[in-house]
Amino acid sequence: MRTIGYIRVSSEGQNIARQKESLSDNGCTEFYIEKVSGASMERPKLNEMLEGLNIGDMIIVHEISRLSRSTKDLLTIVELIKEKGAKLKSVTDSWLDLSDDNPMSELLFTIFSGLAQFERKMNKQRQKEGIEIAKSKGKYRGRKTKLVEGGKEEQRMKAIIAAYKKGKSINDIRTTFRVGTGTIYRLLEREGLKN
Repeated sequence: MRTIGYIRVSSEGQNIARQKESLSDNGCTEFYIEKVSGASMERPKLNEMLEGLNIGDMIIVHEISRLSRSTKDLLTIVELIKEKGAKLKSVTDSWLDLSDDNPMSELLFTIFSGLAQFERKMNKQRQKEGIEIAKSKGKYRGRKTKLVEGGKEEQRMKAIIAAYKKGKSINDIRTTFRVGTGTIYRLLEREGLKN
């Protein structure tokens, strides 16, 4: 069992030392340090840490905003951590302590999950209404697909499908090919590999 500290700073000017000291004081002996904005989905150190997790490992962050800026992203990360049998704790956000069977943290996390799901459904509803209005005015064209057959991305598209057929996880594919999760799912649905 390892105690891992995850540190993220948005810019070179931010100080890593404060977070590292806080995490060291909480037993961290291994650190993953990221120097990117929290809004960015390109976080190679986070992905490396998540991929290398083992059952019983503990991830500690100084505060939850260092791990994620969005509720949806946070929920995805926490689910990945749980799937690996690892645990998560925040030093300053005491409500987030999934280091043991803490009923209060589980309750709060469940509430956050529900709110995030509600937020997604409301956004989808608003988007649907906006599209209908745009269609009625003849202004809706839809989104351009990132992976197109016959285009320069065809080889990449075939490689993604091959990786999925070989049993690679969606997260592994996303990281390897630097493609969004939604793009992967749409491609797999189009190929009849996912419903």
